Amino acid sequence: MALYSYCLLWFGTFMGVELTAFDPATPHVSIFCLLFGVNVVFYVLLRTGYSERFRDPSLTVAQMITGILAVTAVLYFSRELRGAMLSIYLMVMTFGVISLDRRRLLWMAVFIQVSFTLLLIGEGIFAPQQVIFSYQLGHWFILGLVLASFVYVGGYIHNLQSRVREQREHLREAHDRLFAIAVRDELTGLYNRRYFLGRLEEEMSLASRSGSSLHLAIIDLDHFKQVNDTYGHPAGDEVIRRFSAVASVGLRRSDILARYGGEEFVVLFPHVSSKACVAALDRLREEFATQKYPFAETLRNTFSAGVVEYHQNESARDFTRRADEALYLAKSNGRNCVVKG
Repeated sequence: MALYSYCLLWFGTFMGVELTAFDPATPHVSIFCLLFGVNVVFYVLLRTGYSERFRDPSLTVAQMITGILAVTAVLYFSRELRGAMLSIYLMVMTFGVISLDRRRLLWMAVFIQVSFTLLLIGEGIFAPQQVIFSYQLGHWFILGLVLASFVYVGGYIHNLQSRVREQREHLREAHDRLFAIAVRDELTGLYNRRYFLGRLEEEMSLASRSGSSLHLAIIDLDHFKQVNDTYGHPAGDEVIRRFSAVASVGLRRSDILARYGGEEFVVLFPHVSSKACVAALDRLREEFATQKYPFAETLRNTFSAGVVEYHQNESARDFTRRADEALYLAKSNGRNCVVKG
């Protein structure tokens, strides 16, 4: 936006000089070469990220001050076109509407008014024969009124944008919460059954295309009903949460862990051997057995698990059925073990 505005201003100044609407001595080449050089510095600071160290990382105020000074310099040579050229100050103010609040917009308006006032004073001192006081006073008051109106409207626009950003952020947070509710189990924070079944289909499809290995384990906490009957349902919830926490830490980040229902959990192991899956589940089983609970210091929980490898082009139903059969075999073998089906 700044580059476009400066090019437009330069073209207008150049044409004004050519048509003698500006002072022929207008050093427009020097003014705009300096202006573009300063903006190259701004561009480098923004592109390199160095501007992030400043309070105003977008350098909006610095860019506006540069533009105001450039416009003021051009106005000095504008002759009878000055009244029309004053509107260019508003282009600079427009640059700050998105980033600046009403207070900072007001300071920019004050800076413009002061710059223009100093220009008029300078003309009165160094070129009094060219001064028409009534014109200057009219320009000064018109500029002040327009800037005051712009600050009010610009502040209103900025407030609207701020509210829109806040509403968008609230919508994003609400969307994230709804997504978490849709895919997460409320008690454990793990993925729920619905999300897992969707991921199961995806991982099976990926394994079929790539020929990579995929293992599925179904885990069931041993004698969990006795925990509920003996210590109550809050204690049972604590055991489930404890297993979830241990499993979340003990498994790989690429493994997909979910609560399947009640005291049953499922794990998808992509890109790993059967031996490694069994070893990971055994480590998890041993770690879970060491957990201590404040409501029962002597309580030691274990789990049984069945793990199977995916067969090319089999259905999700057959895949989970084979894992469930391996789990049933683990329970038949006395529980507290992992069976490879």
